[in-house]
Amino acid sequence: MSAILKLCQGVAVRTVDPGTILFAEGKRDQALCVLVDGEVEILKDEFQVNTVSEPGAVFGEMSILLDAPHTATVRARTPCRVHMIEDGDAFLRSNKDMAYDLLKILAGRLQGVTTHLTNLNRYVRAM
Repeated sequence: MSAILKLCQGVAVRTVDPGTILFAEGKRDQALCVLVDGEVEILKDEFQVNTVSEPGAVFGEMSILLDAPHTATVRARTPCRVHMIEDGDAFLRSNKDMAYDLLKILAGRLQGVTTHLTNLNRYVRAM
């Protein structure tokens, strides 16, 4: 079990059907979602950019942290169980361990994007 799932013990688990939209691109809310099991897809302008099935994966955090609308849609591909935390901002502020684990995830994503952009830039310059 991931560290994030352990930190969500006590938070209600919600079951969602395939096709259920957990977050809609361009919409605003303060929810934070942690995947317990199942698979979701990440869509940008209805184009699938990723699928996620890792227990403990977190969704909605960018919208909360940036106080901005969701940058992508998150939709269940299979039956899923999730922790849906309606006031994600309050949850993160009151749960420093969760916030720290989330920072590590975000730092890893940033490193991956930076590496990808660097490689892409090298490829373009070599053309």
